[in-house]
Amino acid sequence: MSANMVHAAELLNCQPQWITSPQSVPPESDSEQPTDLEADSLTQPQADVYQLSGSAFIKQPGLVVLGDEILYEKLRQRAQIFGQVEFHREDLIITADQASFDDQQKTAQLIQTRYQMKPSRAHGHARTIDLDKQQEIAILQQATFTTCPIQNLSKGTVPASGEAKSDQVAWELEFENLEINNQTRRVYGKNTVLFFHDVPVFYTPYFDFPLDDRATGLLIPEYGSYKSITDDTNRFYVKLPYYFNLAPNYDDTLTVMYMQNRGPVLENEFRYMEKSGNVRHQAELTLTALNDAQTAKDGLAYLDGNEVVYGDTIEQRWRAKLLASQNWGHGFSSNILWHETSDENFFADIPVENGYRTVTSTPRYARLNYRQENLQAYAQLYSYLRLRDAPVNYEKRPEIGLLYNESFGDLRFDLSTEATEFDVPLSNHSKPEALRTRLVPELSYAINQSYGHLKASVAANHLNYAMHDNGNNTTGKDNFEYTVMQYALNGGLVFERNFNLGEQTFIQTLEPELQYLHVPYVNQAFVPLFDTTNKSLHFSNLFSSNRFSGYDRIGDTTQVSAALTSKILTQAGAPFLEAGIGQIFYLEDRQVSLTGTEPDTAEQSDYFMKLGLTTPDVYFYSTSQFSKEDTELVNANSRLRWKLSEDNKLLLNHTLYNNNLPDAKATLSAGATFRLSPRWEVGTYWNYDFTNEVRNEVQHALRYDDCCWATEFSVEETQLENGLYNYSVQFFIEFKGLSTTGSSFKQYLDNKLNF
Repeated sequence: MSANMVHAAELLNCQPQWITSPQSVPPESDSEQPTDLEADSLTQPQADVYQLSGSAFIKQPGLVVLGDEILYEKLRQRAQIFGQVEFHREDLIITADQASFDDQQKTAQLIQTRYQMKPSRAHGHARTIDLDKQQEIAILQQATFTTCPIQNLSKGTVPASGEAKSDQVAWELEFENLEINNQTRRVYGKNTVLFFHDVPVFYTPYFDFPLDDRATGLLIPEYGSYKSITDDTNRFYVKLPYYFNLAPNYDDTLTVMYMQNRGPVLENEFRYMEKSGNVRHQAELTLTALNDAQTAKDGLAYLDGNEVVYGDTIEQRWRAKLLASQNWGHGFSSNILWHETSDENFFADIPVENGYRTVTSTPRYARLNYRQENLQAYAQLYSYLRLRDAPVNYEKRPEIGLLYNESFGDLRFDLSTEATEFDVPLSNHSKPEALRTRLVPELSYAINQSYGHLKASVAANHLNYAMHDNGNNTTGKDNFEYTVMQYALNGGLVFERNFNLGEQTFIQTLEPELQYLHVPYVNQAFVPLFDTTNKSLHFSNLFSSNRFSGYDRIGDTTQVSAALTSKILTQAGAPFLEAGIGQIFYLEDRQVSLTGTEPDTAEQSDYFMKLGLTTPDVYFYSTSQFSKEDTELVNANSRLRWKLSEDNKLLLNHTLYNNNLPDAKATLSAGATFRLSPRWEVGTYWNYDFTNEVRNEVQHALRYDDCCWATEFSVEETQLENGLYNYSVQFFIEFKGLSTTGSSFKQYLDNKLNF
């Protein structure tokens, strides 16, 4: 049997076995129900006392009691049970050597017990258990608790006081006394010791944890080390998170972190969700703060080449993050992603939000949307949180847009308009600023059939710029406007045939596509570039109406785009294989170009190719650009997800830019997880710059995953600048059923490579 098959089999058996076979418990009832008594023999030593011997049991609503011998007082509704005692309730099973219960008081006491909760199967033992059915409370003396599978269980066996721990379970909590409260769904313990493989590893005089997955309690601590540019050696840190289940629709997590040389850090994450009819709200607010002893003494550190330079001193450091999404009803919705920090070095120095550790800036926005039938509108602020070595970016403060469409059979009218205020939030910059308004009416006629499509369209791009008087206006005008027309005719056919490959039947398509595009020349060389650049590599750009992203350049052209795509589909129409090749043929030279670049006067574009494969185990997609002169590879973007087995996978993302040119760049992001055995798993992530032969980021992880506990150790190396690296180590251990932890390396890998 393979390791993966063993792992799958173990997962199915991870729940602890029953301490005894569960009994069918009669449901609770408000009306009086008779008590059933059964046994191999029944005697009546007194008028109201029954003695049951041999496989005796008592059955009543909400309770089943089994034992070797039972003395039952009918008038007082009391019972004493001896021998192999079993108590069965809807939520609890208890075995004991001796027990008694009072049906009038709804109480019971059991001695030398082992208990198990249903349905989680969490279990333990106790010297005595006192049950109060009315209060829904159980009090246990000298008790233990675990969620691990039971090994070599002897029913009712309880170690004597001071006796060495058994090897029955991997981890176990031992309490002087323990309260299980079914009303609050909490477990409260006093003088608690956590044993891990018989070794005491943690003590607390008071301990409480949830019976349910989502409840107030201590989460798993995280330990690690962190090396910033100012440190010669790694500095350790420890995170202690505590979760507050405040209500079904909101909660809070408070994390106390201590960092060597810097001091304590407080972080609080509040989450909220509400739904009422069509109105839905959810938000997440994270606040982090510390009094940094290191920067208060030495100042903020910056890199100047390979040298560390210290700037102003700062003691109080903080960050705030708001992530929110709202649906207000009546067509209105909103989205917010906003960051603020006390300084640009915060994420580089403090191990929170590790994804921001090396980035120079990250977007932030607040957007209000309206959508009603054929009308869409929005208003937004789009900004950037500037971090270390951040570039000077334009921000949209604000942008307001409207989109409207109306169809008349195959004829469609679209109108889009927007006004954008381009602003630079710095006082010492040299960039021009402006208010740009754009109005684009478009009329199109489209025919769509199963065998092909045809679409003719005409659009007018009218742009107006109101330049700001900030001393950086390079246009020589305060206001200017122009209109660029676009005419396009696009058509394609779909040919299909069935073919067999082995015992499977597939559908193969052949899809030629042509587009004629005419855009007259309008001089735009004097217009600043606010949000415009060359488009990134994508096969669909062959049929784009503008070769530039953004709207500060509308590329002039008279061209014909041609592409041929073939797909192989399953009988159900699901994609399997896809391949395509295309090229653009220019009938006139282009004159519009980006600032500082020469116009392209080639008669044909390079060749563009796409290749895709989709199976249950493999997903691959690649777009490539080949030189029209010598068919050498120029640009490429490829993604691969390969699921080698249920527990092993490989993720790749390769990018090649301007191959064999002075500004060439080739990077590979690769990640993999492999299961070495049923319990051991390794993972790795690499981001490598082939052009400069530099490791941008490397991370390795080792994980042990058992039925009732798991641990993960990871090491990360991140390049900061000029060969200087940040090194960090993280470690956590999780006791399943007792607490939870953050995302595993496998989840981190999926997010990192966007799979």
